[in-house]
Amino acid sequence: MNDAIELYVSLSYLGVMIVLAWLFKKYPPKKINSFYGYRTPKSMKTQATWDFANQYSSLLMMQITLYSFVLPFLCYLFFPHLNILITLTGHSLLLLLILVFTERELKARFDQDGKPK
Repeated sequence: MNDAIELYVSLSYLGVMIVLAWLFKKYPPKKINSFYGYRTPKSMKTQATWDFANQYSSLLMMQITLYSFVLPFLCYLFFPHLNILITLTGHSLLLLLILVFTERELKARFDQDGKPK
């Protein structure tokens, strides 16, 4: 694959991800469900934890994806033939931070029963 095409594919992927982040932020799930939203045992304790976790995680997803737009350009300079692989892997690993940070915030703001501290 051409190096420029790898750059465009990587940027397109991140473009789709920023649209998804915006959709999650704009249209968060209203009720606790097992289909759509940030679903962990802590986030599904109460409606308050559910609302907070979905709002917080969508904001993090948007920020992480915006910062990830640096990846394809750096890859284009140093490893252009691996641009897609590095962008997808790097962004996926960064998205795992959403779990870490959201769970930490839930623990700091809510008790074990899901009541605000």
